[in-house]
Amino acid sequence: MNPPVTISELSGQIKFLVEREFKFVFATGEISNFKHHYSGHYYFTLKDEKAQINANMWSSRNINLFFTPENGMKVIVKGRITLYDSKGTYQLDVFEMEPSGAGELQSSFERLKQKLFDEGLFDKEYKKMLPEFPERVGIITSATGAALQDFVRITQRRYPVVKLFFIQTSVQGAGSANSICKAIRLANSADLNLEILVLARGGGSAEDLWSFNEEKVAREIFNSVIPVVSAVGHEIDFTICDFVADLRAATPSAAAEMIFPDILELIKKTDEYSIYLKNIIYSKVNNLKYSLDNISNNYYFKRPLDLITENKFRLDDMEKDMSDIVGEKLTNVKNNLNSIEKILNSLSPEQVLRRGFTIIVKDGVFISRKREVTLNDKVEIKFYDGNQGALITE
Repeated sequence: MNPPVTISELSGQIKFLVEREFKFVFATGEISNFKHHYSGHYYFTLKDEKAQINANMWSSRNINLFFTPENGMKVIVKGRITLYDSKGTYQLDVFEMEPSGAGELQSSFERLKQKLFDEGLFDKEYKKMLPEFPERVGIITSATGAALQDFVRITQRRYPVVKLFFIQTSVQGAGSANSICKAIRLANSADLNLEILVLARGGGSAEDLWSFNEEKVAREIFNSVIPVVSAVGHEIDFTICDFVADLRAATPSAAAEMIFPDILELIKKTDEYSIYLKNIIYSKVNNLKYSLDNISNNYYFKRPLDLITENKFRLDDMEKDMSDIVGEKLTNVKNNLNSIEKILNSLSPEQVLRRGFTIIVKDGVFISRKREVTLNDKVEIKFYDGNQGALITE
């Protein structure tokens, strides 16, 4: 008979055998009892219909995940079995983790969407209105992506007078959700004084866009004081951010089209308004003149000589009063027209051309859309210092 061993010796022998036998495991299961410790570590249970095992994932490893695990999510993990011989318990030390297929990502998406919907984060009553003529607009995106270039290009064409503020962030992969949250908080600082905030990213797979499906990002958008426009992915892509944001745009380019007015249309409306004001002024002056003529030619005032004399004085007084009134109104109108003229001058095509823009003309008509020209069309490009003919080659 072998001599007895101590409990610590027995636990050490078991630990040696278990960890030698299970140096590496590859397993799948459902997460429950998930806890994100303040230290950054993950503690949870992996289970199936018949069994369960305690598991952990240290912060140095979980920082590389593109998603945040949650209860009910099915995952595939890689790791090793460890045994705490002081307690006589074993657990799974997780090195890597990923959702168990695209369907699991969609299930997680639907669970979070329903949760936030039930809390009211999608309600219309919380949607903030965007200013009609914004002066300071921020865009949060990657510096290397096409989303930034597309947004800037459309903005310069439609509304070049706006000031754009670029706030760089990581838009996918490990740590990107935290980076986006930090950028949103920075954009809300009083120093920037932004009026609209655009959250932009180009298209990609569900995994690429997953940062915009994170609960922490959704709540940061909801808490933003500045109206947020979500312009993530392509037209067919929907993220949690789209539902929480104050406005959803199908693409970053579409966001610029929705946010900014067309400066050429503004110039046209200003011209129309100027003509309308002038017509109102001329009409009022003519009506006053007609009324004065009727008063002076009235038969009642011409019949008795004494009444004529008396009413001549009255007419003189009335004429003076009317002259003062008309003069005051004309002065006010003149001042208003001078103000409008200054605005029109600043927005005139000549001033726009001075700033480096050009105007495309085809057959005597301004071209404002790409679809209005075709291959081999002859057009004329108007610069500030002259015109130049051109041929559409592609």
